[in-house]
Amino acid sequence: MRGRQYGRLASPQIGRCLASYRDVFEHRAGLEWDAAVAHARAFLDDIEQFSPVALEEMRGIAEGARVPFDAILVLNCRSELMFAAAKRKGETPPGECTSFAVTPEASANGHMLLGQNWDWVPFARDVCVLVDVQRDDKPPYATVVEAGMLAKVGVNAAGLGLCTNTLVSERDADRRGVPYHVMLRALLDCESVDEAGRTLGSVQRALSANYLVADRSGEAVNFETIAGGKSEIYATWPQAGLLAHANHFLCPAFAPIDAYVGNSPHSLTRLADMWRGLTSGERLSVGRMQDLLRSHAHAPNGVCSHPDPTAHPLYARTTVASIVTDLTAGELWFTDGPPCAAAYESYRLGTYATS
Repeated sequence: MRGRQYGRLASPQIGRCLASYRDVFEHRAGLEWDAAVAHARAFLDDIEQFSPVALEEMRGIAEGARVPFDAILVLNCRSELMFAAAKRKGETPPGECTSFAVTPEASANGHMLLGQNWDWVPFARDVCVLVDVQRDDKPPYATVVEAGMLAKVGVNAAGLGLCTNTLVSERDADRRGVPYHVMLRALLDCESVDEAGRTLGSVQRALSANYLVADRSGEAVNFETIAGGKSEIYATWPQAGLLAHANHFLCPAFAPIDAYVGNSPHSLTRLADMWRGLTSGERLSVGRMQDLLRSHAHAPNGVCSHPDPTAHPLYARTTVASIVTDLTAGELWFTDGPPCAAAYESYRLGTYATS
């Protein structure tokens, strides 16, 4: 039911998203649509065993949007498809995101703060939606995501917040397991950081990724993962109440197989800029974190990112949305596009208000 409603309401954006990813797959990866479908269908057994609900929701989205199920499946496996194809071509996929967590001991008002800039290809801004799911079986949740996909950055009514960063390792190509966006959706069912950690370690994952998770109790953990199971997870806890991450591995065991940072050193500078802001001595409030996410240091590849005007649009990178959550207060702020040029809007589950 909720999948059909999502698909129906976001149908125009889903159509544009599908058309755009056809171009991305063909232009960047040399991947024809039929080949993308065949690759995505190889993940069906893993998805069904891990989360039958995810498959049900994808079928509902397809029905509501009046598109084939395979099309929605491809969208929810887009990272696995793009990264595998990029590796075969010897390319580095575009990186995305600078994230942070500020625990109650470090925040200005004793609240748990979490957020990030989500950086991706420019067309994603035109197909980005906020999905608010009200339900009785699990905590209601809201997620900012490309239309047709199950989840991305989000928060749920249990007080759990989720941020994420792309990681690329040498072990990512053509791995089987649970796709990245299916895992993100499953984490929004969790009611605590501990439960999120157990969920991440419960199955084989198909792709490397970073998951920064916090809850309103004040706990926060960063989980770096490579493709694999429980032993391929590296957890770190806050330093002086603070956590931050970008798009490179910090785990000493994983750093040697990092396939991204060598070609994209801006991940290092973005992370350093975020840490510099977090430790500047200024009081860390929602407003202060929004200011840090507007940083143009090391432009155009700063924390607030803008497309390189010389790059092909399908190779460019920009901040699609900026998200800050106060998990203690149960409030989320987000922007439509780079936060330097768009006002943050305030959102609570089940309601909508502009600030």
